[in-house]
Amino acid sequence: MLIAETISAAPAASFPDMTTDDGELEALYRFVKNTKVTPEELLRPHFEATARRAASANRVVIAHDTSGFSFGGETKRDGLGRMKSAGAHHSQGFYGHFALAADAVSGLPLGAIGMVTVVRTAEPVAYPDQQSKRHERVREFARWSELVDVTCQRLEGCRAIHVMDREADAYELFCRLADKPADFVIRSKDNRILDVPRGDKEQPRDLYAAIERGRYVMTREVELSTKRPDKLGRLRKASGRMKRLSKLEVAVTQVDIRHPPFVAGKSRKGSTLPRAVPVNVVSVSEVDAPIDQPPINWVLLTTLPIDDMVQVEFVIDCYRRRWLIEEYFKCLKQGCAYETRQLESRHALLNALALFVPIAWRLLTLRTLARETPDEPASVIVSKRQLVILKARAKRPMSQVPTLREAMLAIAAEGGHIKNNGDPGWQVLARGYVKLLHMELGYALAEGGEM
Repeated sequence: MLIAETISAAPAASFPDMTTDDGELEALYRFVKNTKVTPEELLRPHFEATARRAASANRVVIAHDTSGFSFGGETKRDGLGRMKSAGAHHSQGFYGHFALAADAVSGLPLGAIGMVTVVRTAEPVAYPDQQSKRHERVREFARWSELVDVTCQRLEGCRAIHVMDREADAYELFCRLADKPADFVIRSKDNRILDVPRGDKEQPRDLYAAIERGRYVMTREVELSTKRPDKLGRLRKASGRMKRLSKLEVAVTQVDIRHPPFVAGKSRKGSTLPRAVPVNVVSVSEVDAPIDQPPINWVLLTTLPIDDMVQVEFVIDCYRRRWLIEEYFKCLKQGCAYETRQLESRHALLNALALFVPIAWRLLTLRTLARETPDEPASVIVSKRQLVILKARAKRPMSQVPTLREAMLAIAAEGGHIKNNGDPGWQVLARGYVKLLHMELGYALAEGGEM
């Protein structure tokens, strides 16, 4: 508990800076290096708390995604694998695959509900044939199915909606999710063959043709967030985009996706998966996109109903909730400065990551609430003592009942943020949060009380 409180009070600081003396620093290093301490045990209380919050919510989105954690330096760290950077120079690290729960309606982050890691070989592999390469891809892709199984077990009694980007466009995963007490929204990346009766020349035979003949539903305007290009080259992702208001045309259809020639390294004849999987399709296309920006073109495959406009909008909104996990990764890397940790083994780094997972969720919740419900009272997430401190130090008077946005900007100001520069980034928000916690601790000690 003491270690967790120490890290929570200064998530962006180095381990030497967040401890008060050599004894504390040595204890922290011994803890994360201890082979008897595992990330699974460290994360168990957070996962259990997330499951309780999810059970009390009406509808829950589970956003899945992978991020690479890369560590520099010339010294070889035990247990780390090959990473690919923007300049095609290989560094060392691992990939973390996360599941983040959020309220499907409000977008409020509820916490992480699962994490698995993937480590590649230290050196690039020259595969002898396509079959070997396919098996290696299947091995890495297994993290998606593994995390689906784990999250479904932890969320018993809660019907979740699993939301995934294009990397999850896989027939095996569709089948696995269809057998779970859950729904899914997955963005498609490939055209697919449909299961159409032989001799039927009226029905479209592939996904894109079916979309062209789909039912037009509506035109809708949505605000698109800024997206940076993938520097690690992990996926064939689209290039970055600027924040803008986008006009989208939406059409829907229903199809049966047929079993592809190969799944999980096996041919169709050797597969035990069903012949076809029925899915609903929501096609979202941007109208009049800026010339210098790639237009939005989402093909969303889902088990959610699409019978009316409200249901279709809900599918789109569920997919848009996926941006939360990208912000979560930024918080881990920038706000918690995880990739700067000078630990020498994968075991120690994973233990440190497990300590940062709930802290990043708290910072994400603060910024999300300040954006989604800026006029709500700050007391829903900021303590009375913290509000007293923020009011006393604010350069501009705060409201008698401060709002969430006022509190966020006041915290960011402690980290050096200037209000006229727009919303604060993760680094400045984390610095401000650290200072606030330190001041709260001093306040409590002066009162002779407890935090």
